[in-house]
Amino acid sequence: MNDYPAITWGTRTINYQRLEQYISSVIKHLKGRGIAAKDRLVIIDNNSIEYVVVLLALWKMGVVACPLNPRWPYESLLQCVCALDSKVILTSQKQFLASKKITIPMAQLRELISFDARQSQEIHKKGIPLDQEVTVIWTSGSSNQPKAAVHTWGNHFYSASGSSEVIPLKTGDRWVLSLPLYHVSGISIVCRCFLAQATLVIAGEEDLAEVIRRSKPTHISLVATQLYRLLEDKANHVLLKSLGYILLGGSAIPASLLEKTLFLGLPVYTSYGLTETSSQVATGKVETADKPCAKILPYRQLKIDNDGQILIKGEVLFKGYLHQNKITLPLTQDGWFKTGDLGKLENGRLSVLGRADNMFVSAGENIQPEEIENVLMRMSAVRQVVVVAKEDREYGLRPIAFVRVRGAFNAGLLRSHCAQYLPGIKIPVAFYHWPEGLNQGIKINRRFFQERLGKFSAR
Repeated sequence: MNDYPAITWGTRTINYQRLEQYISSVIKHLKGRGIAAKDRLVIIDNNSIEYVVVLLALWKMGVVACPLNPRWPYESLLQCVCALDSKVILTSQKQFLASKKITIPMAQLRELISFDARQSQEIHKKGIPLDQEVTVIWTSGSSNQPKAAVHTWGNHFYSASGSSEVIPLKTGDRWVLSLPLYHVSGISIVCRCFLAQATLVIAGEEDLAEVIRRSKPTHISLVATQLYRLLEDKANHVLLKSLGYILLGGSAIPASLLEKTLFLGLPVYTSYGLTETSSQVATGKVETADKPCAKILPYRQLKIDNDGQILIKGEVLFKGYLHQNKITLPLTQDGWFKTGDLGKLENGRLSVLGRADNMFVSAGENIQPEEIENVLMRMSAVRQVVVVAKEDREYGLRPIAFVRVRGAFNAGLLRSHCAQYLPGIKIPVAFYHWPEGLNQGIKINRRFFQERLGKFSAR
């Protein structure tokens, strides 16, 4: 088993035996820096082989990995670093390495590991207890302020185990790591691969199509934007057909995109999950573009309350939110976690309708932004949509839409399309160009659009 490939990046591959050696060398290095079990260690970097090896080493040491998004504003990152009480910061970000505001010792990931075949042959075989805290991952903050979610190894273990019931993974399979390690979706790929002794293919900054072409993976996780870009080049269609599983999630998925995957016969599975549930909750193969729904995975329990909100409990539910060195887990009196998402459950399959806190009232009518977004995303020219509320003297609030389109922007066409599927009160009163150069990452930050309503020109 140790001879099987563990990690592939670029043209290089290491097997599981060599990986254990690298892990042992990192553990020795970190212990030399005074890092011990239960310490927290912040990582602010992009995906790399070093990042993955260090993560595995931290977990075997009993150290809590605290990955942060390097794209966040410097001041926001600084606040998170202080809140986490990290003993060391691992980063290659120049703004941190050169910062005079930070007194915490810093190191670059590549300083901890050297890919030298002559290094020690020591193998670190220690297992990881299920109740051990292993990660602190910040929620996306799409609607509220980001929170620091604490996960145990058991959370990630059962997340991976349940996922394999719908998307099997075995030794010899290869899963592309194309999602960031500061997000629970990236962490979950690492956990799935190493629990199954499969091969992790690190995409890094390389062109994703080239990674697929060279490494011939069996599995890949994507967000809608990544899949859309791959499908723009017809040469990639055959490439994507060669995959066994394409796991698609992260945010709303355009119906037009799903229609295209069905037409091409791609093995696409949509997924619903959140940071607090250690990634996936429900996953299902796409069979219809209009109403994709997903099967509830093992080790998750789900129900819909009287208000239509999705409630969850089970082994994948996180340990709680970290605040001022205390962990709190907000549950209902009967032990359920309120997700803040609205959904329908029929015959054990879940359809997600949107966020409860996104809903607003216009002239007495409940407006769910995601409903409007889904209608607009049926148009083949529409790539991304965000609907938010704008104050109105007569109606209280009215919907407006930010739309990213392929080709010419035509507000009249967008409005007439909405009129075919929506009552008048739900049709956006204005359509705004998508902010140029905006990269929203895995999840849309609605607050960004809400706060900048006056800065964009309507059509």
